[in-house]
Amino acid sequence: MKTIALYDGTCSLCKETKRILKKLDWLNKVEWISLQEYEKEPGSISFSRHDLRRELHIITPSGSVKKGYYAVRRLLFLFPASFFISILLYVPFTSILGDPIYKWIAKNRHKFLKKKCDDGSCSL
Repeated sequence: MKTIALYDGTCSLCKETKRILKKLDWLNKVEWISLQEYEKEPGSISFSRHDLRRELHIITPSGSVKKGYYAVRRLLFLFPASFFISILLYVPFTSILGDPIYKWIAKNRHKFLKKKCDDGSCSL
C-alpha cells in the first residue's frame, strides 16, 4: 500500500509542491489525491474541510495521519534523493522551528503567489 498525500488541487503552491515531490518519488511510493476528489470518496477518513485546505495531509500505509511539517518530513524520508535531508528534520527539537515555519508559509501563501492565485484559492 502507498502513502496517500492529500493536497489542495486549486492551490498553486500545493500543486507546485506536488510537482516537485513527484519528481523525487523515483520508487512511486506516494499516491497524490486532490482533496477535492478525496472528499467525494465514500468511506474516506473525515477531516475538517478547513484543516485539509490549511496544510498538506498524508495517510501512511499503517493508517496514521501526518499534517503540515510532519507530512513533508515523512514524504522527504520516503524519497531516495531527499532521504539525508529528511534525517536532519528528525533531529530532536527541529520541529520547534520547522512546524511554525511551515504554518507561516501556508498561512501566507497568497502573498507569495499573488500572480498565480487570482481565484482566491490560496487565501485561507
